[in-house]
Amino acid sequence: MSTEHDSTSAAESTTEPGPSLLTERPLLGIFVHLLGLLTSIVGPGVLYLVSSREFTRQNARNAFNWQLLLALSWTGVLVAMVGWILLAELPLVPDLLAIAMFLVIFLAMFGLIVLSFCNLLFPLVATGKAIFGSAWSYPLVPDFLAYLE
Repeated sequence: MSTEHDSTSAAESTTEPGPSLLTERPLLGIFVHLLGLLTSIVGPGVLYLVSSREFTRQNARNAFNWQLLLALSWTGVLVAMVGWILLAELPLVPDLLAIAMFLVIFLAMFGLIVLSFCNLLFPLVATGKAIFGSAWSYPLVPDFLAYLE
């Protein structure tokens, strides 16, 4: 009778449900992507610098690279918009150049809208991948931290 109980408990311990996967991974490595949604590059950057676990560092690196791409894109378009406004005020600038610059800014704004929607989706996907143990790198994002090292 006692051997049946021992074999049953051994079988139960080998088949662990999905949520027990969270005990094997650091929570900061999982939630760093959502932290990036709230703090932009600050949260993932600080977590990358202070973390000693490789899983957390890799996820923080991916989140930091994505958030930095998004921040640089917004900054670039805002600088271009200010430049266009200042350029349009100059009397010697041809109207064709001002119109061309407006079209470039308009297309860049459309790209930023697409990136902003992706910023809602990609961190959720990366968090899901991190729950199951893989560090998902965001698509088409260069590794900015590799350039700094």
